[in-house]
Amino acid sequence: MTASNDLQSLLKRIEKATSRLEELATKRAEKKNLDNASVGSSGGAGSGGLSSDAGADSKAVLEYEAVVKPFVDQYVELSSKIGGVVLEQAQAVSALYAAQRNFIRIAGLTKKPTMDQLSALIVPQQREIQKAIEIKDKNRPSELFDNLSTVAEGVAAFGWVTVEPTPVPFINEMKDSAQFYSNRVLRTWREKDATHVEWVKAFLSILREMAAYVKQFHTTGLTWNAKGQDPGDALKAIEGGSSAPTASVSASAGAPPPPPPSLPPMSDAADQDQSGDQASAVRGALFADLNKGTTVTSGLRKVDKSEMTHKNPSLRVSSVVQGKPQSAAGGSAQVQKQTAAPQKPPRMELDGHKWTVENYGTEHLTIEATENKQTVYMYNCKGTTLEIKNKLNSIAIDSCQKCGVVFDSLVSECSVVNSKSVQVQARETVPSIQIDRTDGAHIFLSEAARDNTQIITAKASEVNISYPFETANPEDDNFVEQPVPEQLQTVVKDGKLVTTILEHTG
Repeated sequence: MTASNDLQSLLKRIEKATSRLEELATKRAEKKNLDNASVGSSGGAGSGGLSSDAGADSKAVLEYEAVVKPFVDQYVELSSKIGGVVLEQAQAVSALYAAQRNFIRIAGLTKKPTMDQLSALIVPQQREIQKAIEIKDKNRPSELFDNLSTVAEGVAAFGWVTVEPTPVPFINEMKDSAQFYSNRVLRTWREKDATHVEWVKAFLSILREMAAYVKQFHTTGLTWNAKGQDPGDALKAIEGGSSAPTASVSASAGAPPPPPPSLPPMSDAADQDQSGDQASAVRGALFADLNKGTTVTSGLRKVDKSEMTHKNPSLRVSSVVQGKPQSAAGGSAQVQKQTAAPQKPPRMELDGHKWTVENYGTEHLTIEATENKQTVYMYNCKGTTLEIKNKLNSIAIDSCQKCGVVFDSLVSECSVVNSKSVQVQARETVPSIQIDRTDGAHIFLSEAARDNTQIITAKASEVNISYPFETANPEDDNFVEQPVPEQLQTVVKDGKLVTTILEHTG
């Protein structure tokens, strides 16, 4: 027993000595970083006191490189095999990674900035995120649009650096949005090209590993150095000081920093100077009217019987009561306001196997599919009714309002994304209907599709399903309308989450 106790005592002393040595090594590394920063401040003009390698050996930066960079490199490599716009978008993501790595390095050396300073510090990252999204928007007719949409939805996860106090759920939410489109990539390319399957795994791995990294090092938000340097030094380094590190993709380009924002017009400045006096005058007039008591309503105009909706049913049809005619000047001003933002011209065309229908208004359109490989993509339509005859592969409805789509039969699926008040009717069969980020969707299923259609909803509200219901008495057969549940109840049971539909009982 004595020998055993002596051995345990010796092990404890060794552990304490090891911990002490690690603390000394950490303090020595921090002192070295501060010395490098001070050298950069005295020897590098315009560096703002932050040298290019200061803080690069910090644990947060090294772990970020070790965890995220391998999957970024794999994603870029697979994108180069696919090529085209996918590779162009991957280069933006690679530059975004480099910019964020530099941002985390500088955050470990400086104090937490103000909101204005933070907005300026994240400009390089915002630029690359916007570039990835613009590449997607410019290539909607492309057969790789689902790949581009996967990245455009998921790349927003890099914005976790501005989220407090829960950045990890934010990353997971962006990852879920990306998976909606990545599932479509897998369905399209699984049997055609395995490169796309590996490409999806690589990109989603970036977001998954990023969430794990943030959970470990930045649980409640990006960690700043409370005893660090002034954030102004970080701003100089981010904006392209002589010692500031830059992303590998943009280093060869040598692009100058963005120009400062233009000054506001003189009239706007004058309005700002007078805003205080005008606000005081408005408040004074308001209190003066309140002091009048019951006489405050003496200036109101009596409504004529011809303008009362309960006595004129015709007024309720348009929901608008016609007032006095506007003057010529007022009318011209309204016309100018309406024509200030011209709508893009409508377009309906077949490119290869893909029908594109976009920018239509209250019109009735018809498409006759000639082969079941054809797909339909409906975008930015308002009040449009689209009828699709014959069997085809799939239908996608994106950013549409008050539209109706009627089709015969689908091989794959019908998806509704970012839309409002949409109606979809299947005359025959459809294997799957997906509804994502949509407010108001009414699905009409035929008798053949009723028992064989899978309906998936995410971030959707006011979704109703109508289908024929058979009874023992054929005369009582009717179309039944049922809402998709929106309220769910989740509890922890035996260490697992159990989710059920919340039922209200009287």
